[in-house]
Amino acid sequence: MILGEAELVSECIAGKKHAQALLFDKYYEECYAIAMRYLSVHQDAQDVVVKAFTRIFNNLSKFERRGNGSLGRWIRTILINEALRLLRKRKITYDLDDSDNYLEIKSSAADAVQQMSAEDISQLIEKLPTGYRTVFNLFAVEGYSHAEIAELLGITASTSKTQLRKARHHLMSQLNKEEAYGTI
Repeated sequence: MILGEAELVSECIAGKKHAQALLFDKYYEECYAIAMRYLSVHQDAQDVVVKAFTRIFNNLSKFERRGNGSLGRWIRTILINEALRLLRKRKITYDLDDSDNYLEIKSSAADAVQQMSAEDISQLIEKLPTGYRTVFNLFAVEGYSHAEIAELLGITASTSKTQLRKARHHLMSQLNKEEAYGTI
């Protein structure tokens, strides 16, 4: 039996286990991938997904009462907030030092990106320091503004911009290294 989104939500709220399993199965892979973008550790990502789905099932009636918006976007928002909650719990710090000396970025690095698979790019992003990776994901992947990122992370918009710039420089320097070693 195929359920529409509204029916699926209603049946989940009613406590129907088959509907809850369908919802979980429908969004698990996407949620796990998002969690890995922020956390990079398999067990942490799984823990965040489980906590997010607990929160999702506990709050589905609120989503249904609102009556508007995308279920998938609502689920992603909860998942991202759970990942950020874990990062805050671990007291991830955001580097405020602007004095880093960055490597000269080769213009051919942009061409190298064109030759990379999405998996290769994801692996480079996973290697970013946690603060850089978090801001990069929120800005470049999720589409949050620097003001929204600042509010989510308890930092200033200026710090968000700095973290994004440093993440980009770090990614480009990694591309330059990989290009120099012929791994691209």
